[in-house]
Parts: sequence; C-alpha cells; structure tokens
Amino acid sequence: MMTKFSSRLLATAASVIAITHVASAFAQEQTAPPAQASEETPSGGVADIIVTAQKRAQNLNDVGLSITAASADQLASAGVGSAGDLAKITPGFTFTKSQDGTPLYTLRGVGFNDYTLGASPAVSVYVDQVPLAYGAFTQGVSLDLERVEVLKGPQGILFGQNSTGGAINYIAAKPTKSLEAGITASYGRFDTFDGEAFISGPISDTLSVRLAGAATISGPWQYNYNRDASLGRQDQLRGRFQAEWKPSERLTLLFSANGWRDKSDTQAGQLQGLFLQLNETTAPFAAAAGAADLTETLRRIAVFRTLSPAPENARAADWDSDRDLTRDDGFYQLSLRGDYELTDDITLTSITAFSRYNENYSVDRDGTSLKNAGVNADGRVKSFSQELRLSGDMHGINWLLGGNYAKNKVRSANDILTGDSTNTAILPGGPWIAASTTTITQDIKDWAIFGNVEAEVTRELTLLAGARYAKSKNDYTSCMTGDIGMQTTFKILSDAISGTPGAPLGPTSCLSMDATTFENTRTPYTDSLKEDNFSWRLGVNYKPNRDILLYALASRGYKSGSFPTLPASTTAQLSPVTQESVTAYEVGAKISAMDRALQFNLAAFHYIYKDKQIRGLVIDPVFNQLEKLVNVPKSRINGAEVEITARPVSGLILRGAVTYVDSKVLNFSGINNERVSGDFSGSALPFSPKWHVVGDINYEWNLNDSLGAFMGANMLYNSKTSSTLGVAPSSVIGSFKTVDMRAGIKALDDRWSLSVWGRNVFNEYYWSNQFVTQDVVVRYAARPATYGVTLKFGFR
Repeated sequence: MMTKFSSRLLATAASVIAITHVASAFAQEQTAPPAQASEETPSGGVADIIVTAQKRAQNLNDVGLSITAASADQLASAGVGSAGDLAKITPGFTFTKSQDGTPLYTLRGVGFNDYTLGASPAVSVYVDQVPLAYGAFTQGVSLDLERVEVLKGPQGILFGQNSTGGAINYIAAKPTKSLEAGITASYGRFDTFDGEAFISGPISDTLSVRLAGAATISGPWQYNYNRDASLGRQDQLRGRFQAEWKPSERLTLLFSANGWRDKSDTQAGQLQGLFLQLNETTAPFAAAAGAADLTETLRRIAVFRTLSPAPENARAADWDSDRDLTRDDGFYQLSLRGDYELTDDITLTSITAFSRYNENYSVDRDGTSLKNAGVNADGRVKSFSQELRLSGDMHGINWLLGGNYAKNKVRSANDILTGDSTNTAILPGGPWIAASTTTITQDIKDWAIFGNVEAEVTRELTLLAGARYAKSKNDYTSCMTGDIGMQTTFKILSDAISGTPGAPLGPTSCLSMDATTFENTRTPYTDSLKEDNFSWRLGVNYKPNRDILLYALASRGYKSGSFPTLPASTTAQLSPVTQESVTAYEVGAKISAMDRALQFNLAAFHYIYKDKQIRGLVIDPVFNQLEKLVNVPKSRINGAEVEITARPVSGLILRGAVTYVDSKVLNFSGINNERVSGDFSGSALPFSPKWHVVGDINYEWNLNDSLGAFMGANMLYNSKTSSTLGVAPSSVIGSFKTVDMRAGIKALDDRWSLSVWGRNVFNEYYWSNQFVTQDVVVRYAARPATYGVTLKFGFR
C-alpha cells in the first residue's frame, strides 16, 4: 500500500511540476514588470485594498458595506486552502460539515443546515461573479487566486443568486500581458503533498491565456480505535484554463474552464453516546402495538450497550468494516464573460455559465461498526446561468440595470443502511428492514431583474438604492424504495391504517404512504413550489475626508424554498419549506488614522429573520424519529463587529477582529434534534456562536540586499454553539481556539520562498458538528495538529 501511495504521490508531483517546466525556459529569455496587484501600500501605511463587491473596482474604505477581503498572499500565509478555512480570517463566518459531509457556511448566524443536493445555500459562492449554485460545487475555489471578498448581510441586488446570509466572491488570477509562471509545493504531516502551478502569458497582441493546476495527495489521518484500520486519505485534482481576448478597445471577452475531481476518503463520525429510539422500557410497548419484534429488538439494544464512545482524540473513530468509504466526485464549469463599452460611460456585460457536477460516495455517519446510519449517495446536477446587465457612471451617478436566468436539474439517490437500528426490526419473525433508497429529482428555474443606483449628492455624501424582483419554480419528485423488509413492512402498515388492502409491492415500488389515505404511493410523489419576492436596499455613505467613511444600510434578501431528500414514512414529510427572508439594518464606520498606519472598521447590525429554514423532526408512530424541513416563523439577530489592522513599524502588520452575535428565536414550537417537543422561543439559532475572534501577526525583515525573512501566527476562537434549537447536550458544539504559526526566508524580488508552518499547533481537540442520528450521538472532529514545509518559485 505504501508503494502504491508513494507512486501516486510522485506521479502527481511530477504532473504539477511539468506545467512550469516550459515556462521556466521561456522566463529565462524574457524580463517583465510585476503584475498589478489588488493592494497598494502607501509608505509606512496599511495597504489599500481594491474590491469589486459592487461590480466595479473601488477602494475597500469607500464601500459602505461589511466586507472582509484578503489577497492570495494573505490566504496562503493564513493556511486558507478551502472555503471553510475562511473562518480563520473572516469575523462572523463559521463552517461545518452536514451529516453527510456537505460543506455548510454561516455568516452572522444566518445559514442552512441541510445536506440535500439541490438545496440553495444561505451564503452564496461565486468565482469571478459566476455562481456556484450549491455548496458541493465549492471544493476547488481556492485555486490560483488574486483575492477573495466576503460580503456580509443579504445579497442579490448585485449578485445573480439571492441569499440571506451573504456572498463569497473569489477573484481568480487573470491572464497576463507578459510571460509568468509559478509553482508551489508543500509536504506535511500524514504524508500530505500539496502542489500548485500556473503559466500565463500572451499568445498575440490581443489574446492572453492562463493555465493553472493543483493536486492534494495524502495518507490516512483517522485510525480505528477498535481494530487495525485507517481512513482519511486525500486524492484531489483541480484545474483552470482562461483565455482573455481583446479584439478591440471596447470589447473584452474572458473564457474560463475550471473543474476538479475528488477520490478521497469520507470522514467517519465519532461516537459520543447512545440515543436509542427503542430501549428496554419502550420496546415491549412497541411490540404490544405490533411495531417491533421484541426478541430481536432487545438483542440489538444489548449490542448497542456494548459500544464505547470514541476517545477525545481527533483521529480516533470507528466505521463499517465491509464498506468502501471513498468519494468519486467531479465538477466542471465553462463560462464566458463579455464586456462591451457602448460609450465611454456605458458598458454592456454578459456572463454565461454551464456547470456539471456528479457525486458518488459512501459515508459512515454513526461512528460505529454497526449498520445504523450509513449512507451511499449517487447524484448529478446540470446548471446553466445567464446574466445580462448595463452599467454606467455619468455626472456623479453610478447605475446598474440587469437581469439573470438560471436553470438547475438535480438527480439524487441516497441509500440509508439501518439493518442494526433498534426501530427497524418491526415484523415478528421478519423480514426486517436493512436498507432503503430515496431518489429525488428537482427541476429548478429562477429569473430576476435588478437595478442599483449610487448618487453623489455632494463630495462627502452618497445615496444608494437598489431593488430586485425574482421568481422561481421547483418541480420535485421523490420515491423511496427498499428491500423485502421495507416492502413487507410498508404493505402491512398501509393495509392496516388505510383499511384498504393493496396489491403486493416490489423492489421498484414507491413505498411512502399518502398523507391523507395512507395508501402506498407506488409511483413517485410529485409537487411543485412557485415563489416570488422583492428584495431591496437603501444606504447612505458620508465621507468627510479621505480617512473616514460613515455609512448606514438597510436591505432585505431572500433564500428560495426547498424540498428534502429523506426516507418518508408518509408524504407529509416531503412538503417543502417556503422562502426565508432577512431584513438587515447596519451602521458602520471605516477609519484610517496615524498617517494610515492604523485602520478601524466598526459595524453594528440588527436582522429580522422570517421563516428561517431548518431540518427538524416529526415523531412517527412507527419509526419514532423522522426528519422534515420546517420554517421558524420569526427570529432576530443583534450583533457588532470590530476589525483593526495596524502597521506600527516597517515590516510588522497586526490584524484582529471580533464579532458578537446574539441570535434568538421569537416564535417557534416544534421538535429539536433530541426529539424534545416544546416552545423554543428564546433559543439561539443553530451554528451561531456568540463570539468569533480572529487575529494575525506577520513580521518581515531583510537579511541582506537580496534575502528576507518572515514569521507570523494567526489564531481563531469560537464560543460554544449548538447544531439544533434549545439546550440540547447531544448537539453542543464546544468552544475552541486554534493557533497556526509560520516562518521562512524569501528572495526580496519574491521569486522564491521557503517556509515551515504548523496548523492547530497546540493540537486543540474540537468539532464542527454534533448530532443525533438513528440510535447514537455523533460528532465530526476537526483536523489535529499538522505541520510541514512549503517551497515556492516564480518566473517572470
């Protein structure tokens, strides 16, 4: 196995290095000025950061909106290698994995915890303003970047995909007018190799191209604490090709093809305790009601009682011994952007994109060797989007008017393995339920028109207004099939409850019972969700001088409704959640001081959160715990943020930020993740820690005329939160703090650097999610301490 792993690692490393081999030879023949960066550093001051959060280039300190922006160098220094790692540098941003491992993002307490393929996110993600419709698409976003911008609060006026929490816009490095190339290679703990390379330059006077590729290969990082086995290997490839053509002074076309594939292991959960659906007390009552085979159920309960919780070690876990827990996921996207200057003041922009995603993975989310909550997933998505807009800047008025259209076709099939669960041995003597498959389709169409205007009333005062009208339609089907145990059980249940004996069920029969008649549906359940909404924003910016910006902003955004992927006892579980909305009020200030050696960003916000979407529970008379998407009628979020960047002496940069979030449910009665029914008014929202703190220190100095050195560290702190509503011990996500460190040397012309680094250097044990699934309480632990070395070369 080690020989196979080593050969794969060497082959991948060779392929990454090969991208720059030709570039190195050409670079020896050419000398080019450095590419224009997105940061301009005044002498002795904090860098100016240029952002495109409002679809035009602006200094960050001129934008009346809470934005975290970071350059590619800052991302690399902080160890940000994925969208989830943005929590290290973005105050108020949290990342978690869903029960099936799907990435979920939350900003200032606004997020959506659902693993359904096709569920629109509360925090949308873009690359160069091209939407990545679903969280599963976002794995390869960190490749070959210029910078990233995180916009907080409702978005949709200026970005194609409406969202309630915010938007993350990655800006990829673009083709250059002169030949450039670079390579970065890292080797770290768990035999992890990370390689990234690019080559960029002109083909002609009007055409430039850029090619980038990356690979991550590693050995296992999890070990089984009950037997000799390991898990957690990584095998990922990422790539992007761009061509920028400027056939005339007024027309620019940018074509981009990017994609990735992932054949890594999935992560196993860590068992924390039991949450038996049937126990020694309740099993006899279920048997008396004809809903359990008492002997078999008691046997299964006894087996669960023998299980030991996982040690408090991030690497320790348990999983099924007879399943291949790997992924075979892939994604590609083609996009074409055209900008045509109709006049000196008016530009027409078109952005067309087509994406395709496929997934095929197995995950053991119950943290045991039993068949209790295993999942095999097979899905695919086709996504098309088109945006067309006009923008201009005339006589102090900056305006934008446009529309967009999106179409997504989602197909997904999930196997649920429950052969050892306490509530699936229903029929006396069998056959018992071992597995079911839920297949869904969603055909989603969205269109919208939007506009925005910013008027400079005086040199100091600017007024902003924007609006968006959107419509969506989601045509949905769902069918749950199952083994002979499922077929027999659902036939008997339907006949008994409905009073109407039906024909026998087969392996392709849809088993869920109609919510009204309780007869088996037999054919796929169908439904359609049609929604429309009107988003808006109003703002005022006041800038008395170049060093101070005061702003106030009010906005409303929506997140569309959604259908679930779940094994439904009756079709009542399949009803959708309707669209949610956030009305946000924010005031803030951006202040430069001490000849711009000090930067303060301050913000206070109040959100009115209506119809928040959550994955809740219903109590089923047969299966006890069953999931359902539900709306929380009304919640609110109050909070504040403080960001400080300082450059007290040459070469030293200090960054720090604190976010305080006070979230509260104002009106909701239902069932939480611990199967507790009640009024949850006053509860905090899931995945919304009250305190989130990030900090970074970086110091650089010259060793001689050609060589420099650097060292730095960054830290992250999250206070305690929960994955569900109410005070639920089984769903607590504990507070944690992590520290990363780095040090190295580099050429003063930035042509090469060598660094050593450590992440989570104090080996903090923490987890991003904890939940009840079937008969157990499980958590997903974050990675333990890692360390390594990175070598970087650039050619110009």
